[in-house]
Amino acid sequence: MDDLDPATTAFVDGLAAEVEATLGPELVGLVLYGSAVTGGFDPGISDVDLVAVTASGIEHVDLAALRLMHDAVVDRQPVWTDRVEVVYLGQAALRRFRASPGPLAVISPGEPLHRSDSRPSDWLQNWFYARETGIALRGPSPTTLIPPIRRSELVAAVRRYAGEVAGRDRSSASRGGIAYAILTLCRAWRTVETGAMTSKADGATWAVARLPASASLVDAALRARLGLGGFDDAPTRADAELLIDLIAAEIAAVHPRPGRGST
Repeated sequence: MDDLDPATTAFVDGLAAEVEATLGPELVGLVLYGSAVTGGFDPGISDVDLVAVTASGIEHVDLAALRLMHDAVVDRQPVWTDRVEVVYLGQAALRRFRASPGPLAVISPGEPLHRSDSRPSDWLQNWFYARETGIALRGPSPTTLIPPIRRSELVAAVRRYAGEVAGRDRSSASRGGIAYAILTLCRAWRTVETGAMTSKADGATWAVARLPASASLVDAALRARLGLGGFDDAPTRADAELLIDLIAAEIAAVHPRPGRGST
């Protein structure tokens, strides 16, 4: 968090205090991860990502109180509307995330806090990044809260998610939605090819080095992510769809290499 701007640092500290006050002794640990920790955080644009681990299963946690807390936080600081993602789950479910049916609760951009039907295993990428790069805001180290995850598991999960993103219907997608797809796939391509964790910006640079003809479209995605326009005309949107298909094909063509997959 040392590289974050003061306003973001203050917001994260305040949100951690609110989560702690709302959950009380139920809160076992709170981990900050994502670009706020690893770099590439854009003030005023990027999300903050947290994992909140509870002593009881999430079905025994007062979600209504948490929902009111989150609503109050963004009411006081509307610049953070749709820029907070917190995954809440019980410590037993997290320890056995590969086999546990959950449940868990999530607040994420565009979605209020809700109980999710997804299984904890569906969030493997999040657990990996939180464990390997996260900062404990409350409670023990992420390596204590989250069990070890093989890098090969991460690569497989990234590959699956890339296929899901590439297969989405974007006929009415916003420019931000198109940008998200391109940058997510660029990052996924680098991870699947190298096993490395990376930011969207670094993934974009890596992809352009391998597909120089895509430079203008990737640059448009980076600008659209910052709210600076892009993908406003039908030909450019069509080219973006072709690029998404191309990178998805590159990802699908990558074969696991011997030795890849260690933590």
